Amino acid sequence: MTEPYLTTDQLAARWGLKPAAIKNQRARGIGPSYYTIPRIGFPAGTPRVRYPLAQVLAFEESNSITPLT
Repeated sequence: MTEPYLTTDQLAARWGLKPAAIKNQRARGIGPSYYTIPRIGFPAGTPRVRYPLAQVLAFEESNSITPLT
């Protein structure tokens, strides 16, 4: 994982939303592309969903989203 990425909490803070809103968008198929890391090899409580920064930036640009941070 060499590419910069954001967790759900980081993306929510960037857009000024609650993490639940990001999770809801993800469940509905709305939002930037993401991937899920496997549970094996990571400590419990580690955020598993990752948003590649390049995908977030492209999504923001194509949807006229201005990040707060």
